[in-house]
Amino acid sequence: MADRKFRMSSGGNPRGVSAEGPDPLQSFRELVEKRKKSNKRTVRLRLLLEEHEEKILFDIGLTSVRLWNELNYEKRKLFFRDNLTPEKRVEINRRYYHKYKNFLGVNAGQVINKNEEAWESFFKLLKMKKQGRLSPHISKISPPGYWKDRVTGKKKIHILIRNDRYYLEPISDGEGRLILKDFKLRIRYVGRIRWEGKQGRLEIIYETGRWFAYIPIEVGVDPSKSNPKGYIKPNYKDKKNRISNPRSIKQKDPVGDKKAFIDVGLNNLFAVVVSDGSALLIKGGVIKSEYYWWKREISTYQAVRDLLKNAGILTWIKYHEKYLKALYKRNERLRHLYRTAIRFLAEMLWSRGVEKIYIGYPIMLSQNNGNEYNTNIWWYRKIILWIIDVFIEYGIDVEIVSEDYTSQKCSICGEIHKNGRIYRGLYICRKTGKKINADINASLNIARRIGYKITITRKIESYLVTHNGIKPLIPRQRANTRDPEVRNLAL
Repeated sequence: MADRKFRMSSGGNPRGVSAEGPDPLQSFRELVEKRKKSNKRTVRLRLLLEEHEEKILFDIGLTSVRLWNELNYEKRKLFFRDNLTPEKRVEINRRYYHKYKNFLGVNAGQVINKNEEAWESFFKLLKMKKQGRLSPHISKISPPGYWKDRVTGKKKIHILIRNDRYYLEPISDGEGRLILKDFKLRIRYVGRIRWEGKQGRLEIIYETGRWFAYIPIEVGVDPSKSNPKGYIKPNYKDKKNRISNPRSIKQKDPVGDKKAFIDVGLNNLFAVVVSDGSALLIKGGVIKSEYYWWKREISTYQAVRDLLKNAGILTWIKYHEKYLKALYKRNERLRHLYRTAIRFLAEMLWSRGVEKIYIGYPIMLSQNNGNEYNTNIWWYRKIILWIIDVFIEYGIDVEIVSEDYTSQKCSICGEIHKNGRIYRGLYICRKTGKKINADINASLNIARRIGYKITITRKIESYLVTHNGIKPLIPRQRANTRDPEVRNLAL
């Protein structure tokens, strides 16, 4: 069992962030706390349109894009003349609302509201820059741009619908109809809805030849009396019984009082040490393989596109579309792998009685020490925010800890060995000669920083994340896609 110490470790900072003054993690911690208190979730539904429905939706989308681009053009023009006052913004918004309301109806106001939100965010960043509160790597802040592709100039289709101008009609598990009142459309959709609550502003986006509807839900909030249909309900039965009360994001209570300490990486996506002396690794080798496969595809399309474009051959547009589609598919597949690993980790730790986790967060890593791994493949900020969203369902609290020097310091003797990490995955204590997994060593140092001194008393468990689930890695056997998915018997 862990020996609890009530002394905080001093730590260090190899990336040059000053240890004096304000906490460099303070802004991210505030974001984390806000995320933990939020009851909002967003559902993505795939829209399956008939030919005539798609034509109507394209007309609506192109009109919405024209409204955004024309509105934005006037505001940008005044901004660069240093003449964009709040009064003029109100006047421009009013003028364009009346120009487009005959076709878009009240939904024109939603496009204008989204544009105003973008400008408010831009002015807030300008204010922070003047006050010196922005990160040092942010050198330029640009005003809101246009809804179009920068290479081809082709418009990006966005449709915004006010929350009382649409509703859903479930038909069967994972299927139903999206009703757009103002345009008299009944569009078939597919997709699983896990939560129920008050619906927000609908956003329909055309992505790589497919239509998606994004619906925000305030979980557990009743609709207004003026819009009783503005309430989203689950449309499928959860076979694994993960969701027992769709009106609450929190679904379970902790079954113990243990703590877990997590080092997030790439080769080992999660290195976890639990306060009872157990440890596990979730390996991310498939994530790297997936990334490099799509990297080759993307670079091929990009090279052919540029070659044809420089030669003046119009078919370059076709390869640009393939390039964009490959980017989209790469991100979707990586997202699936990351979220599969996070869900497995949450179930595993909950079943072992963990009530709180501490995650090491690398401060300014991609800005001060950026490379292909920690910028393109390793989405560490998104991963941590996704962890918060999922772990809330299991009643497990999350706290962010600075991970400075945790990979360099020895968890055995407490000293920093210059050549402690001799090669990937192995750390040697130069004082005692003992060997330890390098990422587990970092997790143990995160535990020390919080005040826990843990001794690993069990064999380290290893798992591999794949598109078919999480596979166990046991001695003399490597996981492959044909192995059965890990089933947690405690669930």
